[in-house]
Amino acid sequence: MNIARLLIASILIFAVGTLLQFIWPLPQPASYHHFADERSIGLLRNAADVLSNVVILAAGLLNLRWVVRHAARRPPQFPGMLVVALGLIFTAYGSAYYHFAPSDATLVWDRLPMTIVFAGILGMLWTSVTGKRVGWVPLAILVIVSLGTIGYWLLFDSLWPYAELQFGGLAVIVVMTLIRKVDAPLAWGMVIGFYALAKVFETLDWQIWALTGHLFAGHALKHIASGFAGASIVLIAKGARADPARRVPA
Repeated sequence: MNIARLLIASILIFAVGTLLQFIWPLPQPASYHHFADERSIGLLRNAADVLSNVVILAAGLLNLRWVVRHAARRPPQFPGMLVVALGLIFTAYGSAYYHFAPSDATLVWDRLPMTIVFAGILGMLWTSVTGKRVGWVPLAILVIVSLGTIGYWLLFDSLWPYAELQFGGLAVIVVMTLIRKVDAPLAWGMVIGFYALAKVFETLDWQIWALTGHLFAGHALKHIASGFAGASIVLIAKGARADPARRVPA
């Protein structure tokens, strides 16, 4: 992975985000913290949205199990898988913490580890396309830049760089899996599909709550779908093949 190109792309994320903020401000809406299912179990507030993070935690542990089992050999997917696994585990705890007491202050701890997952997945994508190990330095840059999108939000009350990372990253994954031959294309399709489904559930939180007669809401389903997306990452690592004929230069 070319570090110079990565740094240029990183600068562009924040430059474009700053420009978009002047054209169309994208602050954090106060209404974001108002979720449909606010039921408690004993002292556990917002129980469904808190407990559903167990699925994300399970996905993180599943990926971490792959990392531990391959720690001695360290195949090309190892660095990206390690970052994804740790990111998912931290996301589960951060999201549970946030949903127990939703606010901008706790939302930070939900979003920070999510950006780590995004960075790891992009590293996995690069390896899946090229067959080469992503270096620790480029991966560290990806993580720092991803975390920086949260810092930008806190400093300037603008979600644009975070939105670019989240949706732009998803667009890159979709495009690359369509135009390049990648490892485990079905698994990549599962990651894309489950993540897209998670965004639908998130958007329809209140509608699903009403449609099910207040049985469950969309946000808890979002966590479940996100967990399945995270678990699909291990299928990408397992589906990696050594096929030099299909590899392209980094």
